[in-house]
Amino acid sequence: MALSDAQKAKIRRYLGFPDVNRRLFADLEGAMSVLSAEGQVEVEDLLAKLANVSAILVASQDRQKVVKAEDVILAGRGEIRALWAEGNRYALTLANVLDVTPRRQPFGGAPSSGVCRRG
Repeated sequence: MALSDAQKAKIRRYLGFPDVNRRLFADLEGAMSVLSAEGQVEVEDLLAKLANVSAILVASQDRQKVVKAEDVILAGRGEIRALWAEGNRYALTLANVLDVTPRRQPFGGAPSSGVCRRG
């Protein structure tokens, strides 16, 4: 049993690795190729959790964020921050399973660094 190409692409995206020039990231590519069956189950579970966080965040964009309405206080921005933290925790766990260092946080983190070209 091996990870599918789609699963590998999702891992790269969540951990901030580019999908091009994959040979430059031999640690990640090698780790994805030699996962044990138990490790693959863990990775698949984490990918499902990360996809769930992403789906909730997308769905929450359509809801009105109310911080306080008279005596009722709704989650507002705190709900989004909690989802970001949970998604980032899952991504870090995924990186640990694969024994790599993530290049960025997938949720609410700083943008990934890369080549900056000015004209």
